[in-house]
Amino acid sequence: MNNNPITTALARMRRSPYQAMAAISIMAVTLFLACAFFVVSAGGQEILKYFESRPQLNAFFKSDLVPTPLQIETLKSKLLGTGLVISVKYISKEDAFNIYRDLNKSDPLLLEAVTSGMLPASLEISATNPRDLKNISEMLKTESGIEDVRFEEDVVSSLTHWTNSIRLIGLVAVGIHIVITFLVILLIIGLKLASRKEEIGLMRLVGATFGYIAAPFVWEGIFYGIFGALVAWGTVYLIILYSMGFLLSLLSGIPILPPPILFMFEVLGGTMGLGVVIGAIGGWLAVLRFLKQ
Repeated sequence: MNNNPITTALARMRRSPYQAMAAISIMAVTLFLACAFFVVSAGGQEILKYFESRPQLNAFFKSDLVPTPLQIETLKSKLLGTGLVISVKYISKEDAFNIYRDLNKSDPLLLEAVTSGMLPASLEISATNPRDLKNISEMLKTESGIEDVRFEEDVVSSLTHWTNSIRLIGLVAVGIHIVITFLVILLIIGLKLASRKEEIGLMRLVGATFGYIAAPFVWEGIFYGIFGALVAWGTVYLIILYSMGFLLSLLSGIPILPPPILFMFEVLGGTMGLGVVIGAIGGWLAVLRFLKQ
């Protein structure tokens, strides 16, 4: 008998390929959901960070007003002094016209109709917490020279809501499939244990320890996890690459694609680690349950 539990586990998998394929398939489905959930959650978090780091509030001066440097610095200091603001950027009339010109460079008629004097100067403000945007807005409306205040409170709030919802649904779905995978691993390894009942009985008679008997079955569960993780990760990565054109157009301007290679290998490591844990515990529990009968 081969005393190496790793080679023993691989040999048993080769001798029962259909059972191995069933275990790997259910493991791959569970790990696919876990891998996809992690990638989507990480992407949603990066999108949320992107919007939170952008100027979330724009305060426009009166169109006929050119604020003095002292007025600008005083207002900046007041905003930063509240502790609610990360950064404040002043956009002059000339800066506003340059932005307008870049946005409408394909339409000469629009460029001819507007001059820099017609556009208001403004402040671009990023809040520490999007929930403070309303308070900052109310404060700015009381400042002399400020004519209009606009902010994207609903955008950030909606993104936060959707990100939290995706996390909750993903965790529930992955949790349910992990339980199902445990049951399948217990069933498959339990069948293999039953087919070797006499062999295991003899091993126990000659003094084989629980660890010695369990090791090949635990390794078998680990291999199910490793192979399932590779299938799951490869499928997720292929879907991302195949959908790259659509995703780039959908997320235009948000620099999260293509995903960094290092990040994807980290995802692979995490997925494989989860698969190994599920497989190893499933194999260990199957042996423990069998020996207690």
